[in-house]
Formats: sequence, structure tokens, C-alpha cells
Amino acid sequence: MAPEQRKRLARLRDFFMARSGKDLSLACTALADWAGQVWGETDWDEAEFAFNRLFVGPMALQAPPYASIYLSTDPRLMDDITLKVRRIYEMAGLESPLQGRLPDDHLGVELDAALGLSARAEDLDEEEPRALWDYFLHEHLGGWLPQFINRVRRAEANHPAVDLALDHLEAWLAHQDIQ
Repeated sequence: MAPEQRKRLARLRDFFMARSGKDLSLACTALADWAGQVWGETDWDEAEFAFNRLFVGPMALQAPPYASIYLSTDPRLMDDITLKVRRIYEMAGLESPLQGRLPDDHLGVELDAALGLSARAEDLDEEEPRALWDYFLHEHLGGWLPQFINRVRRAEANHPAVDLALDHLEAWLAHQDIQ
């Protein structure tokens, strides 16, 4: 993955791992700066509220950021999809930085793993890391992120900060040829 795409992916990871309006502000500003855009004034409390309604809770999530919700026949957290993702991380010598606190198939964790997997595939001139990266990118992420993006776009609780992140996520996917 090109260094610029790696930077974009790191900023997207930070956005989807945000825990406060301040985190969202930092992530959105970094994404906008990366793209040469100017991020205007935003009510970050409002952005945090929309982010929480979409991705965190406490109410029912409008767009759960978990692969298992989109890939399982019986959508629920911590199912076989989550465990499969954990095995992929282990095969690559990675582990979730939030293991035990956030399911391994959370979008932010998966974007972090994508950074690690792509780096290993590039650093090691071996078939196995490249095959693992290719599978994770095309079969796994490509299998659920377009559905997730569509669900967020249709959700009631949306915000320009979320739209910015989705635009960048779609652009990253398109750059990887998986949409």
C-alpha cells in the first residue's frame, strides 16, 4: 500500500476508534488536512452524539461497525466471524490493541490490522503474508464495508464529520479495487 494510502487508513482508524468529540475533531482535521481540505467550524458535541447513535450506543446502533453484523447469517457480536478475524490476526503475528475490550471485528480494530497486514505483506517477500493480506482486503473487508457504508449513508443520525470519514473510506476501498 502506498505511504499516502497508509496515512489515510491510519486517520480512518483513528476516526472509527474515537471515544469523544475531541477525538473526532482530531481525526476529522487530520483527514481533511491529508486531503488538502479545510475543515470548518463544527459542533463536536453534536458530532459525538451522531457518532454514538451510529456506532457506539447506548441505544440500538443505526450502523454497527462490526463485520459479524454484515457477514453472518445470524448477525450477532462475537460469533464465528469475530473468531475468524482473530485467527487472521494471529496468523500474521498481530493482535487487537483492544483485545478483551472491543470485539476483534470492530471497524477501527480491522483498519488497524489492515495497516499491519499490508506492512507485513510488503516487508516479507513471501507468499503467505501476501495471500493473507489479499484475503483480508478483498474477501473480508470487501465483503462487508460496502454494506456498512450504505447503512451509514441511509441512517437518520448522520453528520458532516461522518460523511467525511465515509468519503475517505470509500476512496480507500476504490483505490484498493475492492468496491
